[in-house]
Amino acid sequence: MKTNIKKLLVGASVASCVSAIATNPASAASLTNPKVTGVKGVDYLIYEYVPNPDMTATTDFTKLNNDADLETVLQGNCSVGGAFIPSNSCKKGEPGGNVELFANSEQLSLDKFLNYTTVTSLTGDIGDKSITLSSLTATDWFGEDLNTSYTAKNLATEWFEAALGFYGIDDQLLGFANMRIPKIPNSKENLFNAFRDKGGFQRFSDPNIAYIDMNDTTGSLEVGLAGHFNAVDLIFDGLTDQQKNLLSVFLQGKPVQAAELVKIDYDGETSYHYSFSAAKSGLIEQGDMISHTGLYDPELPTNVAVKESPEPSFVLGSLLAAGGMFAAKRKQKK
Repeated sequence: MKTNIKKLLVGASVASCVSAIATNPASAASLTNPKVTGVKGVDYLIYEYVPNPDMTATTDFTKLNNDADLETVLQGNCSVGGAFIPSNSCKKGEPGGNVELFANSEQLSLDKFLNYTTVTSLTGDIGDKSITLSSLTATDWFGEDLNTSYTAKNLATEWFEAALGFYGIDDQLLGFANMRIPKIPNSKENLFNAFRDKGGFQRFSDPNIAYIDMNDTTGSLEVGLAGHFNAVDLIFDGLTDQQKNLLSVFLQGKPVQAAELVKIDYDGETSYHYSFSAAKSGLIEQGDMISHTGLYDPELPTNVAVKESPEPSFVLGSLLAAGGMFAAKRKQKK
């Protein structure tokens, strides 16, 4: 089986072709016969769509209901004229909720995660083929030898280095940031170690799947991932107001956006996908009134070759947060 590592970032190039796409909308096939492995309510959680009783409201709800119908929960998408545009909002009633895989991920310490082999998967049919979307294990991140060092050559270090490269983060910048905000590690290696030791890789191993569609014309896949539209205040909950003001200089006022990775087995290939550009979902989780406000929906082309040099695509805030400032409550992550 061929294994691909696909890095995805939706940006201006997509927005520039909206007018052309909108005049020729693409039809799509949705997931059928969905099933989830594992123990309901433990290994996975189902959130259904609940309309807001206030007819003038622009935000509806998701609600935990592990008995909800999967096909209904996974319906819809967040596309405009067949394309996902982060600057837009999802249409009312779409998507219909989400399924969180590996829901108990943050209960594991690093040592337990390294020995945890259970995988939670969402399976079904898309078009005339089967597809499996799964949570990640330590082996996915660190390889068969479970090498967790910063110098290892594996998905963990590729993904981490891509993130730092995109934001131009080097040892010099981290050293400067550390002088202003001592909680920030002062080197790339120390940042990686802090991210790893504080459960960063577990946190990004439990995707919330909102939908799976296939473009009937191009044959490409779209997977919607639910998360936060802006998690700055939640992630940096432990900083003082002065530290938050300093941090805003580094972030340049941009929202912190990051979806968990999802592992996809489709058409004889295995690939890892993630996104860092969210649209406003028009939803909020009814229990915590925090989660599911963002929708990440990178287009996932099939048969994509592995690139030797990973494309940079992540967010500074998420790395620094997991490096020492991540809010403790699980619900504040999504």
